[in-house]
Amino acid sequence: MEVRSKKLKAQMVLEHIVNLKTQQLFGYRVLSRILMDGEKELRFQEIGDESLRKQAELSVLKGVAKFSRDKEIFINMPVSIDMESLPLYGHNFVICLPADLSSDTLAKILLSIKNLKLKSALDDFYIARYGMGEETGEMKLGAFDFVFIKEEFYINSSSFDVAKAVFYAKSFGAKVIFKKIDTYKKVQLAIDCGADYGHGYFFGYETYNIPLE
Repeated sequence: MEVRSKKLKAQMVLEHIVNLKTQQLFGYRVLSRILMDGEKELRFQEIGDESLRKQAELSVLKGVAKFSRDKEIFINMPVSIDMESLPLYGHNFVICLPADLSSDTLAKILLSIKNLKLKSALDDFYIARYGMGEETGEMKLGAFDFVFIKEEFYINSSSFDVAKAVFYAKSFGAKVIFKKIDTYKKVQLAIDCGADYGHGYFFGYETYNIPLE
């Protein structure tokens, strides 16, 4: 898709992550967007120009680096830039990794994150109804600092199964975050099931339009 002729901006979305016990802001989950002509959002998959995608990711990283260093900054695994460049923008980054990566790929990326002295989070974790398996097979959750519990799992499963998943993740030493909380009912479920943090529109978010650099 040719977009160079359009007026473009990067948009940084900071979704709040809150400590469920203290109700204090713990960190931000960062989303990167590209806006065309000031309003239409372009998906990264729609943009064939790799240099443009890199521009957008770098602009958002530079923007988020200006925020408080005492908060955890959760970012998706970079698409267009080298992982090794991330510490230049912040040592408080937590890299969110999709659960559908192969075990070998996941192990290599986790080693890279550890060598960079950054933290990691497993995205969209759940426990299958029958057994203790997860999407990534025999993956060891102890390699992750944080685990995001998948929304579809916690809203469609019994509270017993959800609490079981939380306990399982925490037994490896990971902190547990419920994703996409947008109602008080979901907040209460997260608390009742033993989650550490909540993420989603219920807790607020901020958006900033920034120039592409």
